[in-house]
Formats: sequence, C-alpha cells, structure tokens
Amino acid sequence: MKTWIWMTGGLIVWAFHFIGVYLISSVADVVATADDVRWRMAGLAFSGGCALLAATLLWAAVTQLRRRGSGFSDQVSAFGSAVSLIAVAWQALPTVIGH
Repeated sequence: MKTWIWMTGGLIVWAFHFIGVYLISSVADVVATADDVRWRMAGLAFSGGCALLAATLLWAAVTQLRRRGSGFSDQVSAFGSAVSLIAVAWQALPTVIGH
C-alpha cells in the first residue's frame, strides 16, 4: 500500500487541487462573484500550495532515483509528480490572468 501511495502521490495532489479549486470557485460564485480578487487570491494561494507539494514530491522522487538507480516505483512517482505540477500550473493559469 505504501508503494502505491508513493507512486500515485503526485496524481493525488492533482485530484485534490482540482476538487479544491472547483470548491473555491463555487463558493466564491455563491458568496460574491467568481472573479472577486479575494477569492482569486485564495484560489491562487491554494494552487501555490499544491504546486509546492507536487514539486516536493518530484524532488523526493528524483532524489530517490539518483540514490537507488532506476526503480520502477520512483520513476512512476517522478512522472506522476511532474504531470501534477504541470496540471496544477495549467489549472491555475485562468486565476493568474483573470478569466
């Protein structure tokens, strides 16, 4: 079980980010407007935290790859974390540009 969590950690961060940003924008749309600056900054802060977590997982996976060689679980973890980092940045882009 620990290996599966290690391998899918980045993808779990991506799913958590997707759900979190959706919830933030939904609540913002009910309370104020979805493009309100405070809610946008809350979404951006949440995205930054998720990106930092994905980058930390990517760093840990690459460090393990260098230390142990070419382990399959470390390669999958690095790939999933890299995909998560790119996806979080892509999903945060509308918040950054204001659309």
